[in-house]
Amino acid sequence: MTNAIDWIQFWLYQCFFWASGVVFSYPLKKRKNFKVRIIGFVGIILIYSFVFQFVWNGTVQMELWFRLLSGLAMVLFLYMGWESNISTAVYNAVWAIAVWQLLTEVWAAIEFVGASFWEQYPYMSIIGMILLFAINHVIVAKTIGKWMPIDRRKVGPRQLASAVLIFLIIEILAMSSEIRHISNYSSEWKVLYISQLLLIVILYMQNELFKKSVMRQELEIMNLLWKNKQEQYELTKDNIAFINQKCHDLKHQIHALRKLDKEEVEKYLCEMEGSVQIYESIVKTGNDVFDTILTEKSLYCKERQIKVCCVADGSQMDFIETIDLYAILGNAMDNAIEAVDKFAEPEKRQIDVMIYRQQNFLVMNFINPVAEKLVYEEGLPVSTKGDQKYHGFGLRSMSHFVKKYDGFLNISEEDGCFSLKIMIPIPLMMKKSAT
Repeated sequence: MTNAIDWIQFWLYQCFFWASGVVFSYPLKKRKNFKVRIIGFVGIILIYSFVFQFVWNGTVQMELWFRLLSGLAMVLFLYMGWESNISTAVYNAVWAIAVWQLLTEVWAAIEFVGASFWEQYPYMSIIGMILLFAINHVIVAKTIGKWMPIDRRKVGPRQLASAVLIFLIIEILAMSSEIRHISNYSSEWKVLYISQLLLIVILYMQNELFKKSVMRQELEIMNLLWKNKQEQYELTKDNIAFINQKCHDLKHQIHALRKLDKEEVEKYLCEMEGSVQIYESIVKTGNDVFDTILTEKSLYCKERQIKVCCVADGSQMDFIETIDLYAILGNAMDNAIEAVDKFAEPEKRQIDVMIYRQQNFLVMNFINPVAEKLVYEEGLPVSTKGDQKYHGFGLRSMSHFVKKYDGFLNISEEDGCFSLKIMIPIPLMMKKSAT
C-alpha cells in the first residue's frame, strides 16, 4: 500500500510541476502545432521520470542532478509550447519552479504533522495533496500570473539576472531540507520556509519595479509623440500655406498667360514646372509610411532649400508597426534637417537616406553634414534644441523602438558628416517571403 501511495505521489508531484509552468505561461500566445509539441514533450517527460524513479537513491548529488535537469526541461517545455524567447522562458520557469517548491515543502510539513492520520487513511493523502496544489495553482493563476505583464516577450538581462539570483538562493535554502528532518519541522524549518517565502515576495517586487520602469518609458514616449504631434501640426500648417501660395501664384500665372507672347509664355511655363516639380520628385519607396514622411519632409526641405537624396527599398520595412516606423524614420529625418539647416552653403544642405536589406538585416542609414562636433551623453548626442524638457527624446525614442525589434543603433562622425545607422533583424516570415 505504501509503495503504491508513494508511486502515485511521485507522479502527482511531476504533474503539478509542469502545471506550474502552464500557470505562468498561459497568457502568452501558443506556438503552431501546440498540441503536437506538448504531446511529444509529455512522452519525453514520461521517459525521463521513469528513469529517475528507478535510479533515485536519495543522495544530495542525485537531488542536485534532478533539480538541474528538471529546471532545464521546464525552460524547454515553456519555450517549445508558447511564443517567447529563451529569456522569457527562463523567467517564467523561475516563477513556476519557485512556487512549486514552496507548495511541495508545505505538503511535506502537512504529511509530517498528520502522519498518524495518513497511515490510517492512506488515500486521503492523495486527495489532500491534489486539493492543496490545485487550489493554490488557481489562486496563483488569478493573482500573480494575472498581474504580471502579459507581454513578457522582452525580459531584459538585468531583470533576468536578478530573478535567477533570487531563484538560486531559494533553491539553496530548499536543499537545506536535512534540517527539517532534524528539527521535525519546528523553528529551523519555519525560518527556512519564511526565508523562501520572503524571497518570492522580493521576486514579485522586482517584477513590479521593472514593470513600472517600462511604464515610465512608455509615458516618455507618449509625451514625445504628443510633442511631435504639436510640431507636426505646425509643419502641416506651413505646408498648406506653401501649397496655397503656389496655387494662388499658378492662378495668376495662368491668367497672365492669356495676354503674353510666345517667349514670355515659355518663361512662365518654366516657373510653373518648377512649382510642381516637388511632387514629381517624391520617391515611391514601396512603404506608405515612409512615402508619407518623405512627402511631408520634402515640402519643408523644398521651402528651405534642403536637398534630400533617397535610395530606399520600403518593402523590407513591412514587419515594423506603423507608429514605430513613423517614430524611427520621422525622428531620424527631423534630426538630419535640424543639423543641415544650420549651414548657409547650398552644397552642405543635403541629407542622404539609404534603406536596404543586407543579408538578414534591415539597414537604415541617414547621413548629413554637421556644423560642429557633437557632445555625447550615454552614447547619444546631446540635443541642441532650446526645449531642454524634451532633451534627447528623439534619439532616445528611436533607440527604444529599435530595441523593441531586437535591433541596434550606431552613431558615428567622420570628416564633418554625421551618420546614423540602424540595423534590425528581419523576421523569419519576411525572410521566407523574400526567397
